Amino acid sequence: MTDKIVRATAAKGGIRLVAVSTTQSTIEAQCRHKLSFLTTAILGRAFNSALLLASSMKIMHGRVTFRIRSDGPINGLLVDAGRDGSVRGYVGNPSLELDPVKLNEEKYSFDFKKAIGTGYLNVIRDNGSGNPFTSTVELVNGNIAEDLASYLLYSEQTPSAVFIGEKFENSNLICSGGLIAQVLPKKETDPLLVSLLEERCKEVNSFSEELERSRNDLLGLIKNIFPDIDDQSISEKARSQYVNFKCRCSRTRSLNAMRILDKKELIDILNKDGKAELICEFCKNKYVINSAELKEIIQE
Repeated sequence: MTDKIVRATAAKGGIRLVAVSTTQSTIEAQCRHKLSFLTTAILGRAFNSALLLASSMKIMHGRVTFRIRSDGPINGLLVDAGRDGSVRGYVGNPSLELDPVKLNEEKYSFDFKKAIGTGYLNVIRDNGSGNPFTSTVELVNGNIAEDLASYLLYSEQTPSAVFIGEKFENSNLICSGGLIAQVLPKKETDPLLVSLLEERCKEVNSFSEELERSRNDLLGLIKNIFPDIDDQSISEKARSQYVNFKCRCSRTRSLNAMRILDKKELIDILNKDGKAELICEFCKNKYVINSAELKEIIQE
């Protein structure tokens, strides 16, 4: 099952719809960072949010940084996502696990609010030219979907409905995904479109269950929630894009990072350890800089 993004419109082009699946990307992050069930769900939600934001960027090399700073035991998180479908990220406390919250006699939920706590959501949009656009909003309740909707409303003045969910089965993540529905800027003053958006949202009792039923059929997921979808003549292939966990770290970047250090620090590392080990926070790849390379950097 391949992760992907699917785009569509509804209400004669007045509502923009984007659905994303990140199941495999989240599983890879879970393995790389040794995440608990709780932090797997949280990082997956952040993956979905960042990719949904990046999907609206006009240039393929555009990127979104999605950061949460809070007082919760998760100790913050950081996700980097690209318009090209690449995503990576980490949480401050990957092993965090909390007792689930009881919703009713049969259903339980992760305690996202307690895990994340109170704090701020910071979003940086980088088009690769000029200064990146940065905006910060206060966290609503830590479930990330409502936090993203709050960001879109107050920072970008875009009425939006955001759905994010996941499902575990026999201790395995079987689906993680999200969907965003936005009234387009030229149509945002139309009360009928905002009303339609609200009505469609009320019809969704459990997005996680909708996601599980559709699995990787994102276009089907969109149609279930917005049956009045437009562009029926456009094939799914034409509006789809693959998503994958991809880190931008490299050995060259690691060597360049060492060149930033003070000469005395480099000499101290060489004398004490004879080498340097750099571990990427995003993917946990390890890069070893040997003594010969250290000497060369010191000489430079």
